Amino acid sequence: MAGAGRFSSAYNSGVPLRPRLTGLLGAAAIAPALFWLGPALAGRLAPSFRDQGDFFYPLKLYTADRLRAGEIPLWNPLSGAGEPWLANGQAGVFYPPSALFLLSWPGAAGILFLLVHFAIGAWGMRRFLKQEGISESGALFGTAVFVASGLPASLSAFWNHFGAYAYLPAIVAIARAGVRSRGAFLGLAALVGLQAMAGSPEICGLTAVIALAVSFLPRPDPDRPWLDSRKKSPPRTAGGFLLGLAVAAWMLVPMGELALHSDRRGPLPTAEREPGAITLPELGAGLARPRTATRTYWLPSIFVGPLVLAVAAAPFFERDRRRLALLLAGIGAVALLLAAAGPPGSWLRAIPPLDRMRYPEKILAAAVFALAALSGLGLDALRFRAGGRTLRALFPLIAAAALALALATPGPVGFRSAAAVGLASAAALAFAGDRSQTAGAVLGTICALALVVSFAITGRSLFTFVPDAALRERPPTLDALGNLTGRVLTPPPRDLSRWVVRDARFDRETLSRQREALGGYTNLLSGVSTVRTAAALPTGAARTIADSIDGSRDPVRAAGPASARVLWSPLRPGLLPSRKVGEFFRAPIAPYRPRLSFVRSYRIESDPVRAWRRVASGEVDLAREVLLDREPSPRPPPAPRSPILIARLAEDRPERIVAEIATNASGLLVVTDLFFPGWVAEEEGRRLPILRADGFFRAVALPAGSHRVTFRYRPVSVFLGAGISMAALLTILFLGYQGEPVR
Repeated sequence: MAGAGRFSSAYNSGVPLRPRLTGLLGAAAIAPALFWLGPALAGRLAPSFRDQGDFFYPLKLYTADRLRAGEIPLWNPLSGAGEPWLANGQAGVFYPPSALFLLSWPGAAGILFLLVHFAIGAWGMRRFLKQEGISESGALFGTAVFVASGLPASLSAFWNHFGAYAYLPAIVAIARAGVRSRGAFLGLAALVGLQAMAGSPEICGLTAVIALAVSFLPRPDPDRPWLDSRKKSPPRTAGGFLLGLAVAAWMLVPMGELALHSDRRGPLPTAEREPGAITLPELGAGLARPRTATRTYWLPSIFVGPLVLAVAAAPFFERDRRRLALLLAGIGAVALLLAAAGPPGSWLRAIPPLDRMRYPEKILAAAVFALAALSGLGLDALRFRAGGRTLRALFPLIAAAALALALATPGPVGFRSAAAVGLASAAALAFAGDRSQTAGAVLGTICALALVVSFAITGRSLFTFVPDAALRERPPTLDALGNLTGRVLTPPPRDLSRWVVRDARFDRETLSRQREALGGYTNLLSGVSTVRTAAALPTGAARTIADSIDGSRDPVRAAGPASARVLWSPLRPGLLPSRKVGEFFRAPIAPYRPRLSFVRSYRIESDPVRAWRRVASGEVDLAREVLLDREPSPRPPPAPRSPILIARLAEDRPERIVAEIATNASGLLVVTDLFFPGWVAEEEGRRLPILRADGFFRAVALPAGSHRVTFRYRPVSVFLGAGISMAALLTILFLGYQGEPVR
């Protein structure tokens, strides 16, 4: 306990910084984010790098449009025969920062969404480092690594993962402090709930592991150093996590239900777990220097630089911080092993629940947090003793010499420019700095600011933009589709991507190609229903349908039972791109099952996958027959020789479908929308049993006569999750109103 207050002031041998300078240094960590995104905000542009233009913007804008219309988007009927929307964590229906997309300017909404999370990450990392008693420059150095290095800049293209990443250090900071007060407990629960709502279960799991690990090593209370909270901190941390997850239950419970009906119910094949994994030497090289463009990485950059790697080794030489440094180093080492290709990482990723995760590079979020914390502590450990005027006067000369050396050293122009600007800023700071500080404090501030500037310049290439208006601009090419009554079949994503992003510029032309080809979730903004879905967690039915179509000898015929009416593709037969940019091929699909049909003949096939494969292979006459999972009740009698049928969709909304039928024979009403828990069928207030049709769709048995059948989506999982969330919020409000207990 003797060293509990040892690091309470700036470098021990100096005096506290002036308040204004302290505030500037605290805010300097998000300067790179402002440098990357600020000009786009002023120029009415929208970020478009990687998945933002064709995935996250359509998700957010579709959700915002539904909310603006006064609807709660429980179901998305436009992708993959329908999918539960509240369960899609990437949509973030009720995630508070997603409210920004209700603004009429989507470009500004996306930029502000990113800036909010950059600020949250900077605040949390600074809090973690400052509560360790380190200096302003040490806190700035570590915070810059966490929010401005290559990984956060790359991760910002994946809004759900970046959102969860931003909350990581603040949650760990509270766990490290021991969760000693009711306010800390409630703050931990609130942050965990927000992180879970961001939609990245993988990073949430990493955060929980790190927080529980540091809770076994709580910091001594500086006001009451005799208290030992090592036994109480882990249970309090676990309790805060449970309460926070309960706050997010409105999304987590439906997501869990979706996971049970998806390919994540069991382990993923090795071929799907390993894409994105790179070897350990490649990871080390990527941390030390910017990656080259010779291959495609899931994260284009994980660069932190050799200076950060060197400084991160310094805390191990301080006795009072050695235990924390060893814990952080262990976290970073395990994260690197888990993210690396080949054994032992591949062996570890075969262990549940890691065997259900794609793109292992996201595990590097834990490694970068550990590296940021170690580098912040390390810069503080490299402090200098108080120096006189002569030593302080040498700093401008040292900075000028380093500047000249950087300009004369061969290397990439961007790296030299970053070094030049950073060292020039450092030299200016040395002349105009706070003269009351020690030489070590001035040098530490120079290093931290130089790192901030270098990150700002080296990360600029990871941010591309398109005009704000281009996000909702409907390509004229789509007019050729007309008013379809069925779904559109597009080529497999792996083949389509060769045409869409063949130049990898992610500019307006790339976005236009994505919109024309209905890539990602862009069909949501065009109102076009597609056979495929871009969901990261697709239903098992959508996955099976897509795989069977892609593996079929006749993909067009195999798509007909899924109500596919048109093939829409920029690829000629043989998957060769069209020579004329903007040329698409529209081919009708026949036979196909309409979205609403009435058949009188059926066969039984209880296994849904086998049923679908039989239908897709052409074994079933789509105009006359359907495969059911069980016998209908009551069983339809034989049909008359001259049946009469009138059928139409009287109402077609995402969570409510009304079908009107008039027939002189009994039969089966088939709707080629996904069979999923929560859908109920009613006629005049009477529940009708829903049967599985063709493996994955819905059917109800109807006698002869006129009928008005209503399908409603009323999932128990949503009401259960909402009830748990409401109870958790009331618990937080009650505990907050009670105040701190008297000790």
